[in-house]
Amino acid sequence: MSETPEDHFDEGADVATNEGADRTAAGDLRRLQTERDELFERLARVTAEYQNSRRRLEADMEQRMGYANANLIKSLLPVIDNFERALAVDPAKSDSAGILKGLQLVHDQWMTVLKSQAVEDIAPKPGDPFNPELHQALMQQADDKYKDKGPTVVQLLQKGYMLNDRVLRPAQVAVSKS
Repeated sequence: MSETPEDHFDEGADVATNEGADRTAAGDLRRLQTERDELFERLARVTAEYQNSRRRLEADMEQRMGYANANLIKSLLPVIDNFERALAVDPAKSDSAGILKGLQLVHDQWMTVLKSQAVEDIAPKPGDPFNPELHQALMQQADDKYKDKGPTVVQLLQKGYMLNDRVLRPAQVAVSKS
């Protein structure tokens, strides 16, 4: 076939179009690589910020745990001071009634401190229904007064304690035999 000037013109257009497409593709590739690199850098910065924040939070939590009981301990210091004063008393110069009165005052102060820290005692009375969530049955006792009531507290053996709504130690009780 013979070539006409129009055929050369069309080939030139194809070559120019291919070169333009190559330049556009190369430009797109560079733009995408730059965007990728920027995203990787952002990811690295965000990851580093996250790890630093996590480390700061963990250190803060450790510090809080270390000093969590500071207020409780501060409130117990006056009770300890009163115990030390009582122990410093000359036994030859005091009577047993005075010692008991002093012990009662220190006990009351101790219980006031516990109440201020949201600690409540669990002290069921004889005749109260047995509650396995609050009480620990150590023994059974026959008692005709509670014969038909089901498991009932007959005697408190040791008080229990709660912090807020959580049992720290259940009350130890004797329950009626069924």
